[in-house]
Amino acid sequence: MMLERRLLPEGLAALDAGVRDLPSVLLEAGLEAGSPLRLLRPDGARVALALFDPENQLVRVVARADEGDDITPELWRARVVRAVAQRRALGLVAPDAAWRALHGAGDSTPGVQADVFGGWAVVYALSEALMPAARAIAEALCAEAGLRGAVLKCRARGAAQAGRVRQEWLGARTPERLVVQERGLSFEVHLDAGINVGLFTDLREPRHGLARFLGAGQVLNLFAYTGSLSVVAARAGATVTSVDLSAGVLGWAQDNFRLNGLEPDRGGFVAEDASRFLNQAIGAGRRFDAVLIDPPTVASGRDAGFALERDYPGFVARAAQLLAPGGLLWLASNARGVSLLGFAREGLRRVGRNASVLETAGLAADYPTLVAQPEDRYLQVVVLRLA
Repeated sequence: MMLERRLLPEGLAALDAGVRDLPSVLLEAGLEAGSPLRLLRPDGARVALALFDPENQLVRVVARADEGDDITPELWRARVVRAVAQRRALGLVAPDAAWRALHGAGDSTPGVQADVFGGWAVVYALSEALMPAARAIAEALCAEAGLRGAVLKCRARGAAQAGRVRQEWLGARTPERLVVQERGLSFEVHLDAGINVGLFTDLREPRHGLARFLGAGQVLNLFAYTGSLSVVAARAGATVTSVDLSAGVLGWAQDNFRLNGLEPDRGGFVAEDASRFLNQAIGAGRRFDAVLIDPPTVASGRDAGFALERDYPGFVARAAQLLAPGGLLWLASNARGVSLLGFAREGLRRVGRNASVLETAGLAADYPTLVAQPEDRYLQVVVLRLA
């Protein structure tokens, strides 16, 4: 049942400015999680339709009042049809491809995101309150994109770190192992393996752009995960050393090498804490032509783990010690509210090095974001050439 609530003046001003993820404090209180709402102006006039998401302390604005009187499956279907048409126009939709189908507020599905991997979708609800909307969106996406099924993942705050990711399936169950194509390369994904399925679609453009800067040199890939960057570098002719704390994901990375006709023993896969590996490499006098650093925002390790703001400059400083003049430093971050270039400047300052910025990159066109919500453009990639 739709409930009506008045926006406080600050909430109305934010809505009029284009914000669609409104802080819940800007709304009259007294609601249950997931409540569908008709938002009212102070004078009682209807202005928008929304869902209440208290877990994230937000009101998710779904539509303007003139788009309908209720949040219906037809409304979600219209959102999906438009989003898929935009991806088709970008040339992303193909039988075995990986692409982002819906990106939350940027596609008018605030709090719900979706990726497509071959014949299946992975639909993320950013709280339990949004799971009903995610189900309706998943049904529409399967129908519009001709998919065999979908897995829905509740991406509640802190759930991934606690191992509490709730999943449910729609249509045909996702296979345990699926191979998808990206720019002529093959990657294995596990769609029911938790939040991360083995391939990050947001890094597609910077990942393949990396090949332009590499040749037949020595490349170090820290936090290698399933090796997608390593595959791109090896296909470009490089000998890649892939480092990750998890031996399991490095085995997955070796499978990705084999899928692409690459010898997995070329360069090596090292199951080691990235910080410890850097210290050992510096002590051994090793040299690389390029170092790639794409860490998680927070990670637990054998020692103190990794925290982005605390540790990233130190990683840059030590990576720079492994690079001769002209060496390449490829950096990525998916954390909101930080400056990757700032981390790079601080790290290079610590070791008395300088560098030129060759390229900066961010989210691609299948990750649209609202001008009024600049914090949603979380991805930063910086390519540096050391002096």
